[in-house]
Amino acid sequence: MEQFLFPILITTAGAIFLIRNITHLLNEEKLRNYVENSPKAKLWVKKFGVEKTIILSRKIFLPLGILIACGLIGVGAWSIINLL
Repeated sequence: MEQFLFPILITTAGAIFLIRNITHLLNEEKLRNYVENSPKAKLWVKKFGVEKTIILSRKIFLPLGILIACGLIGVGAWSIINLL
């Protein structure tokens, strides 16, 4: 049972990140709220401003996050399949 813990956590984390990134990509209001209030986004907002940060997020960061989330899901699923 312990050998399934890490792949399940990776798959779950990937699914959560995938849902969050797709939600922010499709809903600009949620993305704007995140950019304006997130401590992680403060550096980007300070450097580029809110509007440019939103544009960069929609063009670069969110699609990259979706690819990484899909990779996490794939690695987790592959590990689970190999353990069976």
